[in-house]
Amino acid sequence: MNLSPQDLAQQLALGRVGAGTVLLAAPVPALRLMGADTATARRVSWLTRMMAVRDAALGVGAVLAARRGGDPRPWLVAGAVSDAVDAVAFAGAIKQGRLSGPVPAVLVPGAAVVAAAGLITAARLGRS
Repeated sequence: MNLSPQDLAQQLALGRVGAGTVLLAAPVPALRLMGADTATARRVSWLTRMMAVRDAALGVGAVLAARRGGDPRPWLVAGAVSDAVDAVAFAGAIKQGRLSGPVPAVLVPGAAVVAAAGLITAARLGRS
């Protein structure tokens, strides 16, 4: 399936809203899934909620911009930067032994791919 840049932007934005919603609603289980131990997940659940609100706000901003005839590109670029920083932070946490398991190992390339998709989509929107 070949999505238009507008459709891909919408999918990226809605995915970000969904991820933010899950992290906000269940920060401790989400962190446990990401490879943190229970004590750490509980201690930093407030940070997870901050990340959740950031992601949801970036997603909602992109959705609203696109639906109102505005430009979602700044929102996509901001999301891509956030995802790239997340990839670096996850990689550092894995290297330091703070996160373990198969999910964290997938989070690093996953966040990098989503960051690249956001930048590429923003560039494609600029040409359309």
